[in-house]
Amino acid sequence: MNIKIIAVGKIKEKYMKEGIKEYLKRLSKYCNLEIIEVEDEKAPENLSKKDIEIIKNKEGRKLLSKIPQNSYIISLEIEGKEIS
Repeated sequence: MNIKIIAVGKIKEKYMKEGIKEYLKRLSKYCNLEIIEVEDEKAPENLSKKDIEIIKNKEGRKLLSKIPQNSYIISLEIEGKEIS
């Protein structure tokens, strides 16, 4: 099984990088796992709702461009639904 995790932004915290490295090592016995990081859009502090939507759309297009055709997609988001 091939699994690709596509995320916006870079992981900067050392403890997070180490944790990810450990899980990659553990999961490598069961699947091919790849983490792809796309660059986040730079944005000033005070944005209007319209500007936030524009930034989300740009980042969304970047994410979609990294998804291979005929992929099964699971989106992990704060406001998402839990599945079993």
